[in-house]
Amino acid sequence: MSTATASDSAARGAGVSDARRPEAFQARLLESVLQPLLDGKRLVILDLGPPGSSKLEFFSGFRCRLGIAGVAAALPELDEQTDAAGRQRLLKEMLPERSFGGTDLVLCWDLLNYLRPPAIGALMEHVHGLLREGAMVHALVAYSASALPEPPQPMDLRSDGWVDRSGQTSPDTRPAPRYSTGELQRLMPGFQVERAMLLKNGTQEYLFRR
Repeated sequence: MSTATASDSAARGAGVSDARRPEAFQARLLESVLQPLLDGKRLVILDLGPPGSSKLEFFSGFRCRLGIAGVAAALPELDEQTDAAGRQRLLKEMLPERSFGGTDLVLCWDLLNYLRPPAIGALMEHVHGLLREGAMVHALVAYSASALPEPPQPMDLRSDGWVDRSGQTSPDTRPAPRYSTGELQRLMPGFQVERAMLLKNGTQEYLFRR
């Protein structure tokens, strides 16, 4: 687990260039759920995505405890489990409560796209037990894209609040399941959709509340 400590949050926007790569996109719901950090509030954040130095750099200017779980590499194993007990056992190893309990915000990035429904249900049930009441889960779900990079690629938070997917250089792809809001809600009975927004790149952005 990595921890980011306090510093001047106003420095977050300093020196931002207007030049943006085509792969970058603005995730407004992510910006909104991170706003408390700008206001000086301390948050406990669980990042499920692939690790990256840019995330540490981004959050180092805020009062937060950032837990980097890095579960992306274990998603195929979770998806291949055929029984609920096996999924629960694996999730307890990946996301132990002693390390990630009391979380205020979970960043799923696009990882739900890489799981079948039983694995999504098991993951979110386990995550539910790690969260404080009213905690938020942010996720990006393929809406119009027919394919995804294989394996999952890091998404970097930039200093201007945009998300940069420029690191996605893998030539391999897999079909995108394109889960609907109704499907996701059925798989996540402990959560409700707080807000949803279709981004210009065809991704559906979600905020779920515990």
